[in-house]
Amino acid sequence: MSLIVGAYPAQPEGFTQRQFFEAIAQIPAIRGLEVPYRATGGDPWPAGAPAGWSAVVTAIPGTMQRVGLDRHFGLASVDPEGRRAAIDFTAGVREYVTGLRDQGHPVEAVALHSAPPWRGAAPAFAESLAEILDWDWSGTSLVVEHCDAPRQGRDPEKGFLSIQAEIDVVRSLKDRGHGIGMLVNWARSVIETRQSRTAAEHIAYARDAGVLSGLMFSGCSGEATEFGYPWIDAHLPAVEVEGAPVSSLLNAREIARCLRAAGELPITGFKVGLPQDAVSAEDRASLLRQMCALMAANVPAGRS
Repeated sequence: MSLIVGAYPAQPEGFTQRQFFEAIAQIPAIRGLEVPYRATGGDPWPAGAPAGWSAVVTAIPGTMQRVGLDRHFGLASVDPEGRRAAIDFTAGVREYVTGLRDQGHPVEAVALHSAPPWRGAAPAFAESLAEILDWDWSGTSLVVEHCDAPRQGRDPEKGFLSIQAEIDVVRSLKDRGHGIGMLVNWARSVIETRQSRTAAEHIAYARDAGVLSGLMFSGCSGEATEFGYPWIDAHLPAVEVEGAPVSSLLNAREIARCLRAAGELPITGFKVGLPQDAVSAEDRASLLRQMCALMAANVPAGRS
């Protein structure tokens, strides 16, 4: 397989970071990194990572930082100032993409999100995306990454728009000739309903609507673990990976089921984390190596 890997939740701090990226550079299955864009801008290309690797830029770290400061912030906000702030934030994402490309890193896609929690609306999201899609992205695709939507009687992790609302917006924009798709993150779909089957269901919804562009695997648990409280969006490894919490709901069976449901996609990969003081740089790289092997072992017959 050829994978995009969100390594930043697993990378160590300090001087061992280079060792970590030099180690994962030896994993043939990895073709690129999911890199974060934060409230203060995008992280530089990590030292030790191959110069020729491509990038998928995710806006979720910065989006959540800004939401923490302003409950109206978001591309789906019904508050005009909150929506304009999110569009301006996305302009910073575009500048970061340009900078990566100028450094020689192909940027395959940018993942955007339908914040704010609880206060989003599909028409506002559609209006924001239409404006953003009119910008010159120099061939970089835009994808909407689904995050958990609110459910009655529960506190959501993200609480953004429903998968169906996002699909309807994306399909409408595609019908008008815009290049945009949907990306499903395994854990964020499962967190929404607290049912493992939800990820495959969301994949099927987006696939059947003709808008599925990406699939990223990260795990979650209904129990408290060293990663945090139950149902935290903390990118748990699959249960088969050494050192993963035994309650992680992501496993080989789910990976196989979702890869089969998704079919061939432009973006397939995973994002897993570790506590900062957990293990050495090489042990962290081993975590990613095991995830790559697990995904390769569960590719449906007929796919490479």
